[in-house]
Amino acid sequence: MNKVEYIPIRVSAKQGRFNLYQTIRDAVKEQGEEILDEDILAVSSKFIAMSEGRVVDLESVKASVEAVKLSAAAHIPSSLAELILREADRVFSTLPGFVLTIKHGVLVPNAGIDRSNVKGGSAILYPRDPVAAAEKLRLQILMDLGKRVGVVVTDSRLMPTRVGTTGIAVAVAGFEAVSDERGKTDLFGNIMRVTRRALADDISAGANLLMGETSESTPVVIIRGSGLTIVDRAVETEDLAITGDECVFIRGLSNQETTVYI
Repeated sequence: MNKVEYIPIRVSAKQGRFNLYQTIRDAVKEQGEEILDEDILAVSSKFIAMSEGRVVDLESVKASVEAVKLSAAAHIPSSLAELILREADRVFSTLPGFVLTIKHGVLVPNAGIDRSNVKGGSAILYPRDPVAAAEKLRLQILMDLGKRVGVVVTDSRLMPTRVGTTGIAVAVAGFEAVSDERGKTDLFGNIMRVTRRALADDISAGANLLMGETSESTPVVIIRGSGLTIVDRAVETEDLAITGDECVFIRGLSNQETTVYI
């Protein structure tokens, strides 16, 4: 059994674009820490988005006709509705204050657009390409420090029927993100038919304990001793996510003939 260590890395608030790798490297050094071979770096998706300048002034967004309709249906500002339509890979439905969408393979309200931890009247989007951002950071660490590491881009999410948020992996580079347990047996000799372990999500949930949701200023966490397999490549979104047609939650809730048992 591995002893896994989570090391929080605090970073002062940033304004405007900045060099993501240099900022992380400097923060790690200032705190007397270091990045070692086989470490995994969990990095907040919002922190990466900030480094890319993905903060939008809502007053500068011109709403389309479709956005005005969506705004009325969801009871949200038309500028936010416009950003959701631009950013979402798929729009499912609306409810007061929210639009249920899929973005980068994640079922998420409002296409992951957030209005917290930015100045008033602004919103922060997801990174342009989280997989590319994770792989770029992995390669920068390899070239500059000579360390083979994994990188997971994290975000917080709501779980169906559960109170509060937990961490989820938006993108992964440098380690095997999913462990396929199918064909293995459990304690009683039963063969596992469908089970796959979401290792990157497990890592993200642990990191979320330290990253927090408000003023913690901890957008990076080093995970050490995970025992996960380090690989020299990025992990494609398709390897982390399934389609709506494969998801038991979406399929079940979309089935109009489903009987509700109380």
